[in-house]
Amino acid sequence: MAQRVPAVPDDLVDAVVQQRAVLFAGAGVSRGEVRSNGTAVEQYLPNWGGLLIVLIDRAVNDAQLAAAEAAKLRQAVKDRKYLFVAEAVRRKLGARDYDDALEEIFRDPRLKPTKRHLLIAQIPWTAVITTNYDKLIEQAYALTGRNIPPTYTFDSSPDLISAVSHNRFFVLKVHGDIDRKGTIVLSERDYRDLIYRSPGYRAALNTLFITRTVLFVGASLTDPDITLVLESVSESFAGKGPRHYALLPRREAGDAESDHWRDFFGIRLLQYTAAKGHPEIDTFLEQLKARVSEKAARRNP
Repeated sequence: MAQRVPAVPDDLVDAVVQQRAVLFAGAGVSRGEVRSNGTAVEQYLPNWGGLLIVLIDRAVNDAQLAAAEAAKLRQAVKDRKYLFVAEAVRRKLGARDYDDALEEIFRDPRLKPTKRHLLIAQIPWTAVITTNYDKLIEQAYALTGRNIPPTYTFDSSPDLISAVSHNRFFVLKVHGDIDRKGTIVLSERDYRDLIYRSPGYRAALNTLFITRTVLFVGASLTDPDITLVLESVSESFAGKGPRHYALLPRREAGDAESDHWRDFFGIRLLQYTAAKGHPEIDTFLEQLKARVSEKAARRNP
């Protein structure tokens, strides 16, 4: 039986203290409880599949997509054919409406950093990688009194390589930034451009996975947006480099899957029994923050 919250591994604490730990933040980081006018409300941002459903609905409502075709695309989303669906929806909406729809979702002024974001900003990572398009991680750093980190995407290869080489802190948005048109990776065409036209970016990503300990949070390792990233850096694994970790609900992986992630990608699963809203993620980050602070204080009395 899994613990409600798994213990924080000692070598993960060491990696953070020694400035060689990277956080990989998935869609689950941008969901959670926020305060609005003194009231706790649940904030929801869609994952990749959910976003595609929103875009399909918009195309139908704008009479740009027939109901029968929409039904086929919704089924394709259920079948996790996300790249195909994204390309089809973009063609139907057109470039302008497609961009407008994404901006309405990810630039919504009601969006706020969650407790999860604030905890992330208080842990001294060497970098944060995220598949999310939103600005909530950057806002969390500002709210906690820290410098807003530089943000890179796949089109920032020279700056990204320099930051990795000199161990300077940054946020890497592997699928783009909503404030930077042309960087959003959602469709088959986007991903093809990312893989084949950005060798410097891929080299920097490979270096991170070979030389740093990566903790995946709020990310399902079986989601296509995560597997695409892992596949693009798969040569970095196969027993090379440090151990990585993924904080996951117990239901997402059994023993066979756990062995797979460990043997092929060097990722050890830290599994928890999930309650509604996954508060276990916040508890784990709180415990990691406390242990890092304690160890750093002992090193620098």
